[in-house]
Amino acid sequence: MRSYILLMILIGASLSVRAQDTLARRAAYIGLDVINSLPSFVFAKGYYIRNTAIIEPYYLLDLKKPGRRLYLGAGFASGSTHQYTDFSPSQAFKGTYFRAAYEVRRMRSVHRILYAGYGPIISIAGYKGQYHFNGPTFGDYEGQFRETNNVALGFEGYFGFDFKLAKTWLLRLTFRNVMGRRTKADSYVQYFPGFGYTIEGLNNRFLYSGGLSLQLHYKIR
Repeated sequence: MRSYILLMILIGASLSVRAQDTLARRAAYIGLDVINSLPSFVFAKGYYIRNTAIIEPYYLLDLKKPGRRLYLGAGFASGSTHQYTDFSPSQAFKGTYFRAAYEVRRMRSVHRILYAGYGPIISIAGYKGQYHFNGPTFGDYEGQFRETNNVALGFEGYFGFDFKLAKTWLLRLTFRNVMGRRTKADSYVQYFPGFGYTIEGLNNRFLYSGGLSLQLHYKIR
């Protein structure tokens, strides 16, 4: 556990070193994801999570080197997954996560910029669920499980496009892949805040997910 935390500190420190000259009047944005929660409410009966509130604020800061940017994000997720089979019960979850990245940008046109980035992510979550096994011979069996303060450490790579809507407004479309490892894994989790949907059948400690994010940003300087 200590080695993972030390690794995260070292990676974060390296990103901070890259953020040179941050006191200068360089462009900075604050933003919020505007799509993550919607599918779980609009498609509550068919989406893999349901009635899930996901709040993700972001901070973007241009660095001294042209075309480079520091990307910081945080998040909170609270909701539940769907029950697909008796062996994969619904799970209620709640968690907080943080991410940082070093970003490279390339101008595609006056109003569109291609970007890519990479960096660490850490998530702390808790979840609980109930399972039910049909027992035609000996009767049904029901049980519950619960885990709290479950920590996951990982790495994120992403790319996407910036669209300038106005002088002070920016729309970002991001495609991301996240992989990581839980420090404790007594049970398989279908969704881990900050990492997303997890593939069933893999080691309980390993997390891997892909997804997209649509963010609206406002230029503060």
